[in-house]
Amino acid sequence: MKTSQWAATTAAVITMCSLVPTRSLAGSEGNSSLSRIPVTPVGAMSAYPTVVQTGTKPTLTWNILYPSKVSDVAVINPPGTITLTENVFVCVQPVGTGVSGCDGSNGSWKSNDSPPSDARMSINGGSFFQLFYGTQEDIDPAYALYIKKHQKNTNLDFGGRFVNGSNWSEFYTTKSSNLQVIALVDGETPPTHSPLHTSPNLKGYLKPYLDASGKVNVGPMSILILMELASNDHASKCFDYQDQVLVVTLSTNHPNNGHGNNLDGVDVSNPGGGSGGPNGVVDPSGGVDDEIR
Repeated sequence: MKTSQWAATTAAVITMCSLVPTRSLAGSEGNSSLSRIPVTPVGAMSAYPTVVQTGTKPTLTWNILYPSKVSDVAVINPPGTITLTENVFVCVQPVGTGVSGCDGSNGSWKSNDSPPSDARMSINGGSFFQLFYGTQEDIDPAYALYIKKHQKNTNLDFGGRFVNGSNWSEFYTTKSSNLQVIALVDGETPPTHSPLHTSPNLKGYLKPYLDASGKVNVGPMSILILMELASNDHASKCFDYQDQVLVVTLSTNHPNNGHGNNLDGVDVSNPGGGSGGPNGVVDPSGGVDDEIR
């Protein structure tokens, strides 16, 4: 009995495809170009020779790529300090900000008229530096706020506050024991008083990051940073972790920040850049290899 080349190839493809279920990476609403991320091992298989005689055993060769996950490169120390266990690039993207009072008890603003908020980051216990300041109108989740390679054993913390009248509100961080700022990975459930995904007050910018059962829906190498800045009453329905939201993504390769790979926003590697960057702008970091692996 002979096995045709078509039959052998078909068998290999069927075997390979049985290993490739995928999921969509949550993104901004209306984004039709969602990433596809394997959640189980994927790979390719080949047989040699492709045509064999009865009683002959072909040699099978395969390569398997196991999906990475946050725990492969980092440890999250509650409520949200991220400790890197490998050398990785750290990318921080804004998701949304919408600080609102609870029945008017926490300020004079309304839910659709939120005050500016301030997102900050700390490295190895150092001073918190600003990542973002503004309102939802100032956020474009397609662009990264921060991209930098960090070494293993680096500790990363995040915090936030907002403009309360003429003053700053209290500054809460992932180092705070009051759980005002937390870090969650894919599949975890936000610890709110009532299910967040069924709340009539669920913010549009957070909705894509929760699945139908209310669990966090992000990529396997991403961490969702949720901040409750306006309320400190954990038993209140207003304590819903929606005041400011960030996504931290860890990667062994340099991610693109949406403008160009350099943090200055101009990159000589972008095609059609004229004299060195987008729209003919000279790249201030032109002499720096920003894509070192």
